[in-house]
Amino acid sequence: MEDSEMDARRKALKARVQAQIAASREAKVERQTKASMELVVDESDLDAAIQEANEDFNEHMASMERSNASQLRTLAASLILVGSILGMASGGLILQGNPADLINSFSLIGSDESVDVSGLALEQDGTAIADIQVELVNLANDEVIGLTTTSADGYFWFKSIDINELQLTFTLDGYTTVERIFIPDGAQIRTVTMQEGNGTDVQNEIQAKDGWNAEDAVALSTAVGVLTVLTGLIGVQAAVEARRATHYRRTQYLAGLALFSRGLILFGPALILGGMVMLMISREQFSDVGGE
Repeated sequence: MEDSEMDARRKALKARVQAQIAASREAKVERQTKASMELVVDESDLDAAIQEANEDFNEHMASMERSNASQLRTLAASLILVGSILGMASGGLILQGNPADLINSFSLIGSDESVDVSGLALEQDGTAIADIQVELVNLANDEVIGLTTTSADGYFWFKSIDINELQLTFTLDGYTTVERIFIPDGAQIRTVTMQEGNGTDVQNEIQAKDGWNAEDAVALSTAVGVLTVLTGLIGVQAAVEARRATHYRRTQYLAGLALFSRGLILFGPALILGGMVMLMISREQFSDVGGE
């Protein structure tokens, strides 16, 4: 009886142990199955995720590049604008000289001023000659505007003569006639030396005009002032075109013309040139080159 009971207990214990072992194996298999299921990732989903991440990154970088290029283009437009405004200011300063006043201040011919014309007529040895007939002619219209004779000390004088090209003619029997062509300046004219003989001695004291005269200089200054203002205005238009970012070549051509505005001699063109370089860097921002 005791042996059979012991056998029964052993069988029951063995059955429980085997059941526990089987249950443990099933649990292990189940855990492995779950783990393998959790680790399995669909390759197509992974590729899609990587592609989406790359697209987001590329878009972000492109957005940053567009932003930087836009800021650079804005800076370029600002530099061109400032340089052009300086050029317009320089042109205004040139034109403030009032060309009409400058011409009147430099020009003697045709002015409303008048001066006295006086001088001495002497022989070669310095002796004064009296009673020389002195005729004063306005060469602009060949009008005789004065007639007198020299005094005992060889002196003659015409009062309040308009400033023009004039001719003094000194005539005396037995002496060579002297024709003195000059422009009066308010001072006594150079002494006239009379020589015995016949004929006429023409003395032209109006020097030929070589190079630039006052009118030419004022005309050139006015032309430079007008050109400076106009090219400054072209530079302002170039700055507007740079902000619009529509036509790259036209913008650069306009900015190139604005270099002639010469704002503060070199400072303005340096700013414009810097703006042109920045436009070259951001040229892809223009719709006719790369677009935005």
